[in-house]
Amino acid sequence: MVAHGATPDWEAFYARHREPGYVPGFDLGPQLGGGACGVVYKAIRQSVGREYAIKFLRLDDAAVQAAVERELQQVRYFAQIDHPNLVAIEDLGSVDGIPYVVMAFAGQETLRSCLQDPARRQEALPLLLQACRGVSALHERGLVHFDLKPENVFLKDGVARVGDYGLSKLVAPDGALSVGRGTPTYMAPEMLQARGDHRSDIYSLGVMLYEVLVGRPPFAGASAMDVLRQHESAEVAYPSDLAAGYRQILSKCLAKDPAQRFASMPQLLDALLSAATQRAAERVPPVLPRTAPPPLPSLGNGAAAASAGSMGPPPLPSASNGSAAASAGSVEPPPLPEVVLPRRRSAGTVLLVMALFLGLLAFAFTDEIGRAHV
Repeated sequence: MVAHGATPDWEAFYARHREPGYVPGFDLGPQLGGGACGVVYKAIRQSVGREYAIKFLRLDDAAVQAAVERELQQVRYFAQIDHPNLVAIEDLGSVDGIPYVVMAFAGQETLRSCLQDPARRQEALPLLLQACRGVSALHERGLVHFDLKPENVFLKDGVARVGDYGLSKLVAPDGALSVGRGTPTYMAPEMLQARGDHRSDIYSLGVMLYEVLVGRPPFAGASAMDVLRQHESAEVAYPSDLAAGYRQILSKCLAKDPAQRFASMPQLLDALLSAATQRAAERVPPVLPRTAPPPLPSLGNGAAAASAGSMGPPPLPSASNGSAAASAGSVEPPPLPEVVLPRRRSAGTVLLVMALFLGLLAFAFTDEIGRAHV
């Protein structure tokens, strides 16, 4: 439970935070980050050994602390939000007068690290689209983030999750903010008057989209106040090679007047998907129509096929039209060699040969008998 009105004792925190169970049920590990608003530590739940992230809030002003403690009472309601693009809020409490929020561990990498790596810049736009879905889930429940920036979009296993929304507030009917918050580079101009609503998040997402597409935020200055004044009155400069679809989206997101921005996150998501689809279509080379092959020549219409440019073999010349084929430049095959068959003998010649053969045989037989008698 949050201890209302307790004075934060950071000296005791740093002296004891490594003790097992200093945060009931958890063992604190390495520090993941920190800033003016507090510090974040990796933690292990003692009962199941699961990893978590615990943010300890630095509230040095008594009025701010009271306002934050009131808002923390609402966190229990939002701890029930379950969305794949949101870092889940698991629990809250306080130690040594310091409020803390327990969140699911969504990795140490953020969209900022992706933007700083030239080799991974192509991944940034799909990841930002995932973050937009997480912000849309917050808005559906009446919760506004008010501090969207690349450092609050955590990356793990290719999934982007929006975190650090535990101190986002339920929007009051008049749009007033009880606690000043936000990062100047990504802050909507109306927040300078401590006013804002869900359209302030849309402005911050527009700044992030500009940085993803262009490589830098739209405004920069020597001081935080200089940047804030530019958000309030300076015109946004767009590169000449920026796709028209994305330029229209940015112009609407970054409008100074909240009424001229997208009215809701679903509208922004639809516009982003449409622009991404159009951009992808522009990068795909056109598909050339397939040309049908020429028809095969008809056997009965060789002349017509030849006149139509058929690539088939020319028809064989007919025997009755050899001269016409030759005149057309056709080449005749060489004639086959003539086969000379032996001439057949007449019947008389055969009989004569047989008579001579028989006479010789009779003479030889008679001579052989005569010798036997002698």
